[in-house]
Amino acid sequence: MDEASLRALLSRVASRRTSLSDALAQLKDLPFAELGFATVDTHRALRLGFPEVVLGQWKTAAQCRAIAVKLTASGLPVLVTRLQAEKVPPLAAEFQARGVWHDTARIFEVRGRRRLRGGRVAVVCAGTSDLPVAEEAVVTARAMGAKSSSSPTSASPAFTGC
Repeated sequence: MDEASLRALLSRVASRRTSLSDALAQLKDLPFAELGFATVDTHRALRLGFPEVVLGQWKTAAQCRAIAVKLTASGLPVLVTRLQAEKVPPLAAEFQARGVWHDTARIFEVRGRRRLRGGRVAVVCAGTSDLPVAEEAVVTARAMGAKSSSSPTSASPAFTGC
């Protein structure tokens, strides 16, 4: 939940379009949701302006999926980073319409229903060995609402059309 959605919820409660019990149900996981294997920061977007990002490298595919499902409830974008390709199918199946696998960046992105607003980011790298990290930076910046510019000569799909 971010500030705009919290304001909207409180406005609906004040105007009696949302009941107090419905509002409490929406707020019950603030600031954290305990999943048993992970504690998910559902309050980060409200505190910092952007949602939690999931480091998928050491998590199972099922854990990545469960965390992403919890985070998508906010309507904000979700990133599962440093992800091995074999963990992508459960995420792709869960988020068919909104999910995007960025192979070079090793990020599975679930596009949010709401867009974040950010500044402008320039991503520069020294050579092809830097492309995975540079593309990770571009995908992350764009998902968090920033406009990014990068090398137009790069062969990486994330860099085209910048």
